[in-house]
Amino acid sequence: MIEEIATVSAVYDGQVEVVCFSKSACGQCKQNSNCGTGIVSKALPGRDHRFVIATELALTVNQQVRIGIPDHSLLRSVFLVYLFPLLLVLTGALLASIGLGMGDGGTILGAAIGGTLGFVLASRWAGRDGRLATEPVIIAVLLPMASVAYEADTP
Repeated sequence: MIEEIATVSAVYDGQVEVVCFSKSACGQCKQNSNCGTGIVSKALPGRDHRFVIATELALTVNQQVRIGIPDHSLLRSVFLVYLFPLLLVLTGALLASIGLGMGDGGTILGAAIGGTLGFVLASRWAGRDGRLATEPVIIAVLLPMASVAYEADTP
């Protein structure tokens, strides 16, 4: 499971909106002042990601939670977005080239038709159940640091 710490930004009836901030890997090494990527990462603002998650937990605004995306759903999404259309591009190109004996133009047309069909079918399969397969779930509610310090002091 791919996990991240998020902060509750809004509470709705049966749902919460959480926000997590993306961290850039750049800027962590000693070469960041000489590296072009490190300089660019300093110039660009951090990006936040917002999700609305269905939950029955009693959460409050600014409370931290651990959210996660199951590995199998991420792999399914990768297959649908990348691998399936690519397979149909290759199948369309091979079918037009070898199967129908078309020239280069026909091969390109077959690849374009196969790719378009792959993306259309992938988008229909991804939205078939009305819920994205990669929607995060709340794994755990994190205790605030003040609560942890207080609990450690009590005998």
